[in-house]
Parts: sequence; C-alpha cells; structure tokens
Amino acid sequence: MSTESLNRTSNIEIKKRKPELIQMYPNKVNIDVLKKRVITKKKKEALQTKLIVISVCLSVGILGFFAS
Repeated sequence: MSTESLNRTSNIEIKKRKPELIQMYPNKVNIDVLKKRVITKKKKEALQTKLIVISVCLSVGILGFFAS
C-alpha cells in the first residue's frame, strides 16, 4: 500500500457548520389581527350555514309546489 493514498485521505478537512442561532425571544404577535381573522372566519361560516338552510328550504318548497 502506498503512503500517498494514506496521506491524501488523512488530510481531508471537515468543515464545521456554524450552529444556527436560536432566537431567545419569539416574534411578537398582534392580537388584534388574530381577533379580526377569527371574526371574519366566523362570519363566513355563519353566511355559509344560512345559505345552506335557505337553499334546503327553497328546494323543499319547490318540490312541494310541483308535487301537489
């Protein structure tokens, strides 16, 4: 075995990665923005519920009109 191959493999440099800095303080969250998101989501869900109820009542009414 040649000494050149041993020397070449022993001189491999391993680059160490710098450890990423861990944030000590989390980012601040604006509560008003979160409240607004929740309110708009609830309004949208309420509107969808109303539309479903209205469409069911309307379809039952139309079927009752044509059945009689």
